[in-house]
Amino acid sequence: MKIQCPFCGAKYEAPPGRKFYVCPYCGTVLSEGKTYENVYVFKPTVDKTEAFRKALNFRPFGAPDDLPSASPEAAELHFLPLYLYHITFSPLDELETYATALAVSTPPFKLPKRYVFPARWRTPFKPSLEKIGVFHSPDLSPEETFSSLKDVVEEARDYASVFKVRVSIEWSFEGIVYYPFWQLRYRYRDRPYGALVDAAEGSVLVLDYPISRRGRAEGLGLAATAILSSSAVGALVGAYLYLAPALGALGGALASLGAAARLITFAASRTGKYEAAYRL
Repeated sequence: MKIQCPFCGAKYEAPPGRKFYVCPYCGTVLSEGKTYENVYVFKPTVDKTEAFRKALNFRPFGAPDDLPSASPEAAELHFLPLYLYHITFSPLDELETYATALAVSTPPFKLPKRYVFPARWRTPFKPSLEKIGVFHSPDLSPEETFSSLKDVVEEARDYASVFKVRVSIEWSFEGIVYYPFWQLRYRYRDRPYGALVDAAEGSVLVLDYPISRRGRAEGLGLAATAILSSSAVGALVGAYLYLAPALGALGGALASLGAAARLITFAASRTGKYEAAYRL
């Protein structure tokens, strides 16, 4: 169905039956035909230029030394919708907290696994006629999304178990929070690459990058070192257990094959991929 934004006047297509509709141009939220007011935002602290600087100076393993000289091609600021929850764990009032969870089932780009979004430092959101980025609409219900906060719930239960207290969990839906990301494209020696930067705090989350010749050589060297080191340890363990050293060395070499295979695969590739670990 087609919706017209009551703030900026833009018309956009949206599937029927959703609880919330977000104008992709200004971020105005509609719910049940009315403007929804409980909307917050994490303001971007990193502009496009700084996002490229952080990504190209990140230098993951195997990246060329001159990667900072790569040519930026395109940058787009995306605001992903989060649901905000107030959670209590009665009778332990000290565990009361706010938490956020991603409200879209398929983000427009890949995020690190189990990426945890903050709830503090959000500010009230006010739409603007000046287009600053692309706002995405939730396609999950608050009930569906709350289940993704199981780590928060389990952590509270573990804390309560120390005191042998059974907690009663209650939550309330408090609104929508926009979280900003820079999706970047750059070119290095006529080859395209991409990156994703957290625009609120400046962390590089995902980076596709060229692997240099030195990086490939270092990968092969590390693979050989892993096999030789494991073989040596295996031989020592075998001797300690009164086994043939050759048998122990073979066992050690076999144990290192997984890591060595990953390093060899890396060395054979032209493109590396860095992905940040989830944060607590």
